[in-house]
Amino acid sequence: MTTHQAEGRAARTSPSAPPAVRGRIATSKLSAPPLRPGIVERPRLVDSLVAAAQVPVVLVSAPAGYGKTTLLALWGEHDQRPFMWLSLDAADNDPVALVSGMLAALAPMVGFDAAIRAGLQAPAPALEELVLPSVVDACVASRQPFVLVLDDVHLVGAPRCFTLIGYLAERLPVDCQLALATRTDPPLPLASLRAHGQLVEVRAADLSLGDAEAQALLAAAGVCLTDDRVASLVERTEGWPAAIYLAALSLRDRSDPEDFVDRFAGMNRHVADFLSEDVLSRQPEDVIGFLLHTCVLEELTASLCDALTERTDADAMLRELERSNLFVVPLDEERRAYRYHHLFVQYLRAELARREPTLVPELHRRAWRWYRERGLVGRAVPHAQAAGDFDVAGVLVAARWSAMANRGHIETVRHWLAGFEDAQIDGHAPLAVAAGWIAALRGDRERAARFTEAARRGSWDGPLPDGTASLESAVAIMSSAFDPDGIAGMRSAAQRAVDLEPETSKSRGLALVLLGIAQTLEGDVAHAREVLADAARLDGETSTGALALAHLALIALQEEDEQAAFVHAQRAHAIAERPRLQGDLAGVSTYCVVAHLLCRRGELDAADVAVQRANALLPRLTETFWWLMIETRILLAPALVAIGRHDEAATRLDETAALLAEHADAGMLPAWHEEAARHLRGARRPRASQDLSDAEQRILRLLATELTLREIGRELYLSTNTVKTHTRSIYRKLGVSSRGDAIKAGAGDHRAP
Repeated sequence: MTTHQAEGRAARTSPSAPPAVRGRIATSKLSAPPLRPGIVERPRLVDSLVAAAQVPVVLVSAPAGYGKTTLLALWGEHDQRPFMWLSLDAADNDPVALVSGMLAALAPMVGFDAAIRAGLQAPAPALEELVLPSVVDACVASRQPFVLVLDDVHLVGAPRCFTLIGYLAERLPVDCQLALATRTDPPLPLASLRAHGQLVEVRAADLSLGDAEAQALLAAAGVCLTDDRVASLVERTEGWPAAIYLAALSLRDRSDPEDFVDRFAGMNRHVADFLSEDVLSRQPEDVIGFLLHTCVLEELTASLCDALTERTDADAMLRELERSNLFVVPLDEERRAYRYHHLFVQYLRAELARREPTLVPELHRRAWRWYRERGLVGRAVPHAQAAGDFDVAGVLVAARWSAMANRGHIETVRHWLAGFEDAQIDGHAPLAVAAGWIAALRGDRERAARFTEAARRGSWDGPLPDGTASLESAVAIMSSAFDPDGIAGMRSAAQRAVDLEPETSKSRGLALVLLGIAQTLEGDVAHAREVLADAARLDGETSTGALALAHLALIALQEEDEQAAFVHAQRAHAIAERPRLQGDLAGVSTYCVVAHLLCRRGELDAADVAVQRANALLPRLTETFWWLMIETRILLAPALVAIGRHDEAATRLDETAALLAEHADAGMLPAWHEEAARHLRGARRPRASQDLSDAEQRILRLLATELTLREIGRELYLSTNTVKTHTRSIYRKLGVSSRGDAIKAGAGDHRAP
């Protein structure tokens, strides 16, 4: 072995990522599984992978049991580069968790500075805009070739996760590779990668065992068959490594191996059931009991297994199961964590349900208690749900959802919530609060309203698990933030929450900010200033504090006190720019106000940067927070005009007009919108009607008639919404704001229709 190989192996087996990067990521996820004695070597496949070092992406895609992970581990033993490993699980189906894991895997080879770590720990990390670009830069700067392995990619399904994986795949330095092991093809641009020679593929046909390899596998298991019987077994299994391995376990010590092969059913759906039952029935009772009582777990550790079996010999049992090749896979070099073979555990669970159905919920109950005692809520929740302890699961989620969402792990909370039926959420008020907020943050207005109403109908004594003073207060805060009843309703609900939340409550700051914003949007700036100042004092250097300061700056702008506005905006900007808060959705108000002020001061380059930051956050705002969508677009429009982006300003104001049309009580927002529109018209030279498209020309002609917009749509075979969109575009291009003015502007040009 070369020195480089030795160094690479050390990097693979002794991950030493700094705690700030790795957080609570299990060490077992960052290690390649050790190769057990007697493993079948795959020289042809390994050599082909070693020779393809210049190809950026390696995809190993095949059904369960085809030896995908084993092949990657064998490749790592023969490649001179270090292999950085991340075994994915269901918890990684969350963009923030996925990137955290990848950074932890890469940390032993790539040095990450404090800014990257802080950026990742922000409440809503700017993954594509900040974190991953910095990671790629660090990889390039390290000048160290490596292979990053993502194992069990099929356990990830969130589209944004694959966007992040694709981003990294496209930008890894030369001599570095991304290796993906999966049961199903990931939603990446595989055709494009293939066409450009940037993809190496290993499929089931490549991984299927031939006669010689099957013979070696059988021999390692102590089974000797004639060549024709081996060929028959390979034919019946179609070379499926897991099936051949299962067959080998069943064949050991049999007096009639040839007869067994003749009866082997190949790849039909009954094969695995037959083999697992046959293997299980030959084990001692204590082993069977251990297997059945621990099969509900995804990861096996001695302490956890002892808790489930109510015994004290789990450590010795796990080591004996590994030694006997009884379907346990070590997850780290220290043999502290194991898992059952994916196929085998399915059969164990079916057997447990058949033999001891009443014990299943109790085993899950023991598991969630063990995890809860150790603060591992993410693993406790699914076991509580499987146990039928939905009240316990509800409290666990209700206690942690806010902290998780503030760190950007919204998809993780959504996954927890998916384990409940809607009726169960409706019946658990704190859980309904969590579900309502997650729905709102994901832009699902209907479900946000549903769960807000469910929380309103519910009951709960005392503070909520997330620290809110009461259920009534939590509902009031929800109603204020995303209830569609208008600005007056927003103010009333926020005032009720402020009255209910004590000075020491962590939810009081949010209630105050919502009240202050509602008062600002109603034009009651005197009270708003006092309330927002109190919120800024109470929440300080947080995203809520920045939101309060941004609206204090907005009030100062309305009062033409530009100096006070700039002081507030500077404080808000300093908070929003902190690495752990970059990307937080609440920062959108800060960037919009800052951009507006900088343009007033003539600092257009700096304003452009603030506009870019705001534009990066705007797509994440949804109509659930309609008032914030309107406010930020109105603030941005004059800044966009100042930096010469008139069309974008017009688009933002068109979007605002459409939103205002849906909300009767929008406070001062319609007047602010009209003022911004006047500013835009004054900044642009009206365009002649020849700038209109053909469709717009036809609509302008009919605008001069008595027809309504609906009737114009019927005349032109267009929907009313399409006619409205074209009409707004006509107004914008002609520099007018009404139908009459548009008709006059069109008639004033001799080329008008």
